[in-house]
Amino acid sequence: MNMYVWEGHGQTDTGPQRSENQDSFITLNDVGLWCVADGMGGHKEGGIASHLATQSLEDIRHKAFESLNALAVAVREIVLDVNRSLCEMSSSFYDREVIGTTIVVLMIYQQQAKVIWVGDSRLYRMRGTSFELVTRDHTQYEELLSRGLVHDNQPDHPAHHILTRALGAADHCELEELNLDVMPNDIFLMCTDGVSNTISQMDLAKVIYYSEDKVRAVANLINMALAKDASDNITAVIVDKGVS
Repeated sequence: MNMYVWEGHGQTDTGPQRSENQDSFITLNDVGLWCVADGMGGHKEGGIASHLATQSLEDIRHKAFESLNALAVAVREIVLDVNRSLCEMSSSFYDREVIGTTIVVLMIYQQQAKVIWVGDSRLYRMRGTSFELVTRDHTQYEELLSRGLVHDNQPDHPAHHILTRALGAADHCELEELNLDVMPNDIFLMCTDGVSNTISQMDLAKVIYYSEDKVRAVANLINMALAKDASDNITAVIVDKGVS
């Protein structure tokens, strides 16, 4: 499907302060699709929710798509179906307690990419020496920031941890989507908040820039988050152009 061979490598860890890993990820290199999900740790069955989200996308590899838009349509349908399933599970078995997960999905076809997400799992892109956050968190803090009620230099503000959107949180789930141009030397980082809340954006950039390859870079990120005593599960996926 892809003119360029894009490859992703991921790693996940329970982290030093959690007893269960509710993160999940998949790397479908043959399709050009990568996904990270973070089950909502304060709610029941967060691990089930995140794994349902990622594993439901596994069916993508059994289908053929002629364009990035066609792939994105299929992804949206699957993700929204997961949302319906989680809401039904909550209603039927858990007295309507939320069973939820964040999700971020990256798709690359030739020189174009799409990202679809809901929640605060993130996608970053490194191009040359520039490292930028592509997604925006669906959190109460971001809403306060957009209204000018807080400043963008309050990393410890409690509203950072309050999600305003997630799969399973409501019958209607509003996904966000962006189109991206892609250069052959681009490097993408997808991660859960166990990484982004623990490691500064500058340090994330340094690890990716100076690591010899993506396998080493992912391992370095996980180890750095562990050394910094991450308060949540830790998951990172790095996608770059492999050898054709």
